Amino acid sequence: MGMKLTRFKVFNFRSIEESDWIQIAENNCLIGTNEAGKTNLLVALWKLKPANKEPIIPLDDFPRHLFSKYKSGGHSKDVFIAADFELDSGLQQQASQELKADIEQVKTVLVKRKYNSDYDISFPYSKIDSYPSSRFTELIDNFLLALQREDAFTKEDEQTREKFIDFLNKQKSSTNGELFKIDFVEGAIAAIQNYMDNNFGKKVNLPDFVRLKYLKPLSKFKSSFEGKPVNLTDEFRSKILNNLPNFVYYSDYGNLDSEIFLPRVIEDFERDDLSESARAKVRTLQVLFKYVSLSPKEIYELGNDRKVVIQRINHQNNAVISTVEEDLTDAEIRDWSDKKRERAILLNSAASELTKSFRKWWMQGNYIFAFVADGHHFRINVSDELRPEPIELEGRSRGLQWFFSFFLVFLVETKEEHSNSILLLDEPGLSLHPIAQYDLAKFFRTLSIDNQLIYTSHSPFLVDMDNLANVKVVYLDSETGRTRVSANLRYDEKDAEKSIYPVHAALGLTVSDTLLLGCLPILVEGPSDQIYLSMIKRYLMGKGHIKNSKELVFIPTGGVKGMGPVTKLVSSREDELPLVLLDSDNRGDEYAKQLKKGRYKDQQNKVLQVNDFLNKEGSFEIEDLIPSKAIIPLIDRAYRSDNFFDDYFKKEQPIVDQIEEWAKENSVTLDEGWKVELARTAQNRFEKTMDEATDELEEAWKILFDVLFKN
Repeated sequence: MGMKLTRFKVFNFRSIEESDWIQIAENNCLIGTNEAGKTNLLVALWKLKPANKEPIIPLDDFPRHLFSKYKSGGHSKDVFIAADFELDSGLQQQASQELKADIEQVKTVLVKRKYNSDYDISFPYSKIDSYPSSRFTELIDNFLLALQREDAFTKEDEQTREKFIDFLNKQKSSTNGELFKIDFVEGAIAAIQNYMDNNFGKKVNLPDFVRLKYLKPLSKFKSSFEGKPVNLTDEFRSKILNNLPNFVYYSDYGNLDSEIFLPRVIEDFERDDLSESARAKVRTLQVLFKYVSLSPKEIYELGNDRKVVIQRINHQNNAVISTVEEDLTDAEIRDWSDKKRERAILLNSAASELTKSFRKWWMQGNYIFAFVADGHHFRINVSDELRPEPIELEGRSRGLQWFFSFFLVFLVETKEEHSNSILLLDEPGLSLHPIAQYDLAKFFRTLSIDNQLIYTSHSPFLVDMDNLANVKVVYLDSETGRTRVSANLRYDEKDAEKSIYPVHAALGLTVSDTLLLGCLPILVEGPSDQIYLSMIKRYLMGKGHIKNSKELVFIPTGGVKGMGPVTKLVSSREDELPLVLLDSDNRGDEYAKQLKKGRYKDQQNKVLQVNDFLNKEGSFEIEDLIPSKAIIPLIDRAYRSDNFFDDYFKKEQPIVDQIEEWAKENSVTLDEGWKVELARTAQNRFEKTMDEATDELEEAWKILFDVLFKN
């Protein structure tokens, strides 16, 4: 995929006045009650670039209570959706070269769309706070290679060459730390200019080469630090639009009926005044007929053994005044019969292919589909092993109707121009059986490998507990009436309590799974702990360090207060108490003492704390089990400050305490759920995060998981 959606924001669209920025990964779930605004968030994002060319209709889309001001206030130029996209490496390289910018400045593009359908495209994140030191050493290495091939240098005497190379190597080793900033670049620029002034004399060719190949890239770094704007060309603007993913939106409105009346379909295909729900149905029908490789008009004409002859026509407007039907001639009947036979073969072939493909997705039974054309009607029949007689699709479950319709849309559209697509599913599988919903949540994991996916739900069966990092709650702020989006999944925001319920219900289901499937439950304090421990487990499995057949399930309890009730749920299995892994902060220490004196008195080895594996003393938390080199830049990117956390951080001290102290000293506001958001970002950058693991940290991980499995 050329561009990956990283976050989006909605403005003045239907019920939404202004949403929060919503961070997006591969597989995303928005939970919340009805009327919270989940659907409108998806629809606004869909209309950024709808795969099916869905129109922007201000009468429907602009906030109804403000519509009287739409025309008079010139609101057609208002932006209703803004989205950040990360360019892939190929596009980054092209943007850097064509726009004469550093690659870091063009990693992320901001795309906005207005009510008049115009796009606003920019690279607004051109101010770079710091670069990894490797960027500077790479620049020196490349320059040294080019220098050795340059005639202006090779023709110099040996002493001049050695002296200059020695200077460059000293420059290369002058980076102090993992990152460099503007003062370092300014120093490097001043040093090379001073060197040329004192050593190159009246030389021309060599200084010109140095300015082009060394000073110019250094100046790009400086421009990045100063935040000089990136000027977008018309050509590259078109390239961004061409590579912008299409958005495929699907809701229950698009579900197919079992019996399709062809004359009505033919008429609807030509209309441009359909309602949104009618357009959704027409879109699915268009996909259906595209799949069977026949138009509804062709099917209809092949089902009619009489021909229509126009008798009178109004030549002023080409309107038909009267027609008459006549029998076909023998030659026409033979031709019609051949075409009808061809139609039957096409329909049978399409149904057979669909049946095979459907079996790979649907886990609730082996279904056989048949397409039947009969006169004015087109029917979809379904049979299975238990009920071999064909039954109309509408006679089967609503869940099957939904999944079949969605499957057909996805199958057809992703094979065509929608392969570079992002899927938006509104309340998917609402009519599915809970077990089928559970399977659907698992299926979404596979689906999101090739296509980013955002779906809304209020069903606990569709909350994937292994993907909790990318679950967000949508709710209405009771004071402002605004749609709010939060990554905080705890019961500490009054307005969000009802919306968060599916996550806590899903937690109960996860506990049930551990009881039924014989998994090893480990209770942790919150979602961020679950995310980090799942990352460590994934890393150790990839390295071959975990070979135990039992599955570990990390269950977040909403803090130490929530552990009591969950402990009772899980320990109902043969009076066996679950493992508890706590932070080593004050609350964790206090609760560990309570457990060891009370419920865990006879099983104290099952109460674990972070310090047990770090072999340190202090208020260390789960975050201290993650490489600090990976967390530090995430903090500096998320929270802008004149004083970088990278400069503030001290090794061997708890990182969470340091982040909070740094934020307080620099007037940086940490959001309520900042730890979860940080964990989510680290998870979405899994490879980069875990690449920073030291041997000492990896050894601590191995010891931790050995203890978990032995208990």
